[in-house]
Parts: sequence; C-alpha cells; structure tokens
Amino acid sequence: MSNDIDVRPPDTRAVRRRVTLADRIALRIGMSLIIWSRRTHHVRPSVDFATRQRLERERRERELALLVQTAAMRMWR
Repeated sequence: MSNDIDVRPPDTRAVRRRVTLADRIALRIGMSLIIWSRRTHHVRPSVDFATRQRLERERRERELALLVQTAAMRMWR
C-alpha cells in the first residue's frame, strides 16, 4: 500500500517570503564564524609536571569534600 504523501511533489503554491538584506548578511557572517572556528586548531598549553600534580591533588580534594558532604546529608536525613 503506497502513501501518496511520498509520491506527491511539494506544494509550489506556497507564498514565498523575501529575505531581508540584514538577514542575509547575518546568516553569511554566522556561517563564516562557524566555519572559521572549526578550522582553527586549538593548541592546548603544555603544563609542567608540578602544576599537573597540584591540579590533580586539588581535584581529588574537591571530590573528597563533595563525597563527605553528600554522606553527611544522607545521614542527616
């Protein structure tokens, strides 16, 4: 059983709205920015070993504090 929606051509009698110049310019600038941002390569800064260790230690401390706080909240309930 075929569906006539699949075989019917699109409606060409629809009213065509004109696109304003400001909208065309905005669209072109937006597309250019999207393309430019995808082409630029983001180079991650190199971090020395001591800084990496410090950041990792601070992250572990934050996770531990959050874990303790969560456990305290569960006990409080």
